[in-house]
Amino acid sequence: MRAVVILGAGFSKNSGLPVQTEISALLLEKAEHTAFEAAVTRAITRFMEDIFGYRSQGKYIPSIDDIFTCMDFSIHAQHHMGIHYPPERMEAFRKIFVYRLLSVFDKKFVFSKESKHLLKILYEQYSKVDFIVLNWDTVLEKYLLELFKNGALDYCNKGKLWRTRERNLAPHDLEIKLIKTHGSINWLYCDNCRGLFNDAYNEIPMLQKAGFGPYELKILNEFGEFYNKEDFLCKIKCPICDNTLASHIATYRYRRSFRQNTFPDVWDMAEQVLCEADKWIFIGYSMPDADYEFKHLLKISQLKLMHKRTSDIGVDVVLLNDENAVGKYRGFFGSRVGCVSNGGVGAYLTLQEGKPV
Repeated sequence: MRAVVILGAGFSKNSGLPVQTEISALLLEKAEHTAFEAAVTRAITRFMEDIFGYRSQGKYIPSIDDIFTCMDFSIHAQHHMGIHYPPERMEAFRKIFVYRLLSVFDKKFVFSKESKHLLKILYEQYSKVDFIVLNWDTVLEKYLLELFKNGALDYCNKGKLWRTRERNLAPHDLEIKLIKTHGSINWLYCDNCRGLFNDAYNEIPMLQKAGFGPYELKILNEFGEFYNKEDFLCKIKCPICDNTLASHIATYRYRRSFRQNTFPDVWDMAEQVLCEADKWIFIGYSMPDADYEFKHLLKISQLKLMHKRTSDIGVDVVLLNDENAVGKYRGFFGSRVGCVSNGGVGAYLTLQEGKPV
């Protein structure tokens, strides 16, 4: 029996990370008490005020979807977002927002014994386990590298391992396919030669992954004077062409582009492992309407070889008090939905431990 585990924000939430609806408010939280972090907070606040009319004492805050949709469309279409926000300024603000997002993910992580134990149980129950991850964070990697000290993570993106600068995986006992359809905070991409490097062991500091250049620091300086600016410049260079590197992610927005750079390879592999699996296990994924491209991938993967299969693909769903999402799954997969655990990872773990291994 082969399984594909599809992880949404709810899986990371079990380890302390925020779900999508909580992110906008966290971007405005005071971070470390440094002049640099204070400037980042003020820059993000001003952007929300200018673009969305946000007020700090107000009840409503723009969603992370709306924030990145406005930024990404402006950048790609080369349109101003008002006279004070030309495309190059929007590009700089995008890096500022991404940096704060990375910081939030890094600081909020709390180790979950439940999550680690569930992964162990799944490896005992299935002969092969692959992962499709819709999150940017590296929560899953933390557990896998602890469970399998000599395991090798294969991101299926044709990138090179940052540690070795080689595409081939180091000698290992277990190869783990980890397919991140929206990119990852530990993927580093070169806009010049289009080289991609996977920082699987998180050896590069979070600040360096943001890819700040002189222009971004100049903008931040508008919101507060800070010194030693050289400390905040991106110093990570591409081993191929010496250009600077930065995280490679598809940000939250309603029309993401997955046809650029490495994403076609990743999505092709996602389709392949879905087609080959006997069981699909969804953990913490609420099937949001914005993910119409991914849901289309699920449907074509489910149906294209159905006439050749001796048994249908089984579907397990793990959620936390989300009856609306349960209804979406039953409407999308019908009778193929088997186990539904709406009590979170702990409840599903209890069910799995009762099964024979």
